[in-house]
Amino acid sequence: ARILFEDGSNRLNDQIKELKKEEDEAEHKLLQCARETTQKHEHLNIRHEIIRGYSAPSAVLRYLNENEFDLVLIGTHGKSGLENLLLGSVAEKVTRYAPCPVLTISTEATVQEKFNHLLVPFDFSDHARTALKNALEICEPGGVVELVYVIDKDVRPVFSAWGMKSVMEMVPDIINKAQQEMNKIISGQHNPKEIKISAKVLEGQPHKELAAYINDCDCQLVVASTHGLVGLDRFLLGSTTERLIRAVHKPILTIKGKNLI
Repeated sequence: ARILFEDGSNRLNDQIKELKKEEDEAEHKLLQCARETTQKHEHLNIRHEIIRGYSAPSAVLRYLNENEFDLVLIGTHGKSGLENLLLGSVAEKVTRYAPCPVLTISTEATVQEKFNHLLVPFDFSDHARTALKNALEICEPGGVVELVYVIDKDVRPVFSAWGMKSVMEMVPDIINKAQQEMNKIISGQHNPKEIKISAKVLEGQPHKELAAYINDCDCQLVVASTHGLVGLDRFLLGSTTERLIRAVHKPILTIKGKNLI
């Protein structure tokens, strides 16, 4: 029995050494790939690092919290369905918890050096107003910033029980009121670069209407806010911004709270 135990121990040690060798080789290849990808940008001070963690999002978030960054750039694969509902994507989790703004870029997106046409999903919250201020800072002089507000026509069950099937029945002039309020917000903005700020009101499910509108329009960047939903609320509902990350083929800059670029 002792001989068998010793043989098993030696075999385990050999397997661990082999696994460590494979890990080192994989890390070396990853670093080499990263260096080759960035070798044309020698004018930048680029640091390549490989970090480990329980999961990719937790490792990235730990690294972000241990260091100071102005912005995170991360690619997104646009996962949907049950896989995304149960696991989420790395991009969505980093966006939700990162201490700084996050720029998500889908495989179909193109990021430009300067932005003349930006879009801000708007819901009248302080978070959305912060996103608007950031969009005005980023936009080139004389450019365009669009505010898009989607009226969710669905009503809560308590109103549905009274026979109300749509918000439009409860507030018939809600579109005009929303447009007027957005115009007031626009007129109150500090706008020294003479940026054209427009407001548009849509109807339907916010994330679906916004995604369809953004994908069809000519905007170069979406500047969105996130309320940082966690726990059961996020599991059941998600956030409009997270759903846009899955569905939109344009770069999305996500601002949380009072984050400023």
